[in-house]
Amino acid sequence: MTTLTELRSKALACGALAITAVLATTHPAAAQTAPIQSVDEKPLVTWILSDFPPFIVTDGPSLPGEGFIDFTLRYLVERMPEYRHRYEVAGIARAVGLMEQGAPVCHPALLRTAEREKIAAFSGPVHFVLSHTVVARRDRFDRLSRYLNDKGQVDLPRLLADPLLATSLTEKRAFSPVIDKALAEAGPSGNRPTIGVRFDSPFLQMDAGWIDYVFAYPVEPGWYRKTGRISSDADLVYLSVAGSDDYVTGGIACTRGAWGEAVVRRIDAVVAAAGPRPPWINREKELSDPDAAQRLEQVFQRVAPFGR
Repeated sequence: MTTLTELRSKALACGALAITAVLATTHPAAAQTAPIQSVDEKPLVTWILSDFPPFIVTDGPSLPGEGFIDFTLRYLVERMPEYRHRYEVAGIARAVGLMEQGAPVCHPALLRTAEREKIAAFSGPVHFVLSHTVVARRDRFDRLSRYLNDKGQVDLPRLLADPLLATSLTEKRAFSPVIDKALAEAGPSGNRPTIGVRFDSPFLQMDAGWIDYVFAYPVEPGWYRKTGRISSDADLVYLSVAGSDDYVTGGIACTRGAWGEAVVRRIDAVVAAAGPRPPWINREKELSDPDAAQRLEQVFQRVAPFGR
């Protein structure tokens, strides 16, 4: 005869299986990588993948996708067999929220900031990209040109102080330190609203003429034009920001604590073994337009971020 205690145990077990099944169906590919396994097996790393073309691409048939950070993640995962790996498609806001809760998750492209260091352990440099710029349609250039210095760079505090020029921001997205500092000092404003978690939203608004400019990596607009998300014949201008470096390095973030620190140490070891020119740099060049690829190569050779 089944006791009340046994019935409760069975109910709890069924509930646990149901929760696991829900988590495993976040994405078709994620379902394949997250089978129900016993607690005695390898530790699990859940990778939060935020759709961020051409860095992270989540709308393909499998995960990781075809972005150059996807390429990097596949390279790392193949060399970390001591862990099980699962993928969940979600925005940066969810990734940050899970880290705040202490969940054992990692994000392969979370830009390092002082605020995020409170909740995440960061690897050393893994990614190397040209720094953020101000991007605008050429027919809006005259409105921005008054804020350029004698080197043709944007004086960002002055630009942000103009209430007649609009931009928009993706929730929880971070930029280069110069841009983040200027945005923080300028404070909230109706002419630069936060519009959700989709990275393409500001580009769509710029293409439609609703806003005057966006902050972006040089490789981003070309991807959106190539894939038809914005007009393929859009004539854009790229303006560097005064005080910004030519490049940005990024690492991988895992929830702060002993678990996350162990994972990022392993990532650092894999990156070090990849040598002075990790293969994902070539993948990044392949996805860049010719001018951006040439500039990326020049800066990479000069800086040698992974040694010589």
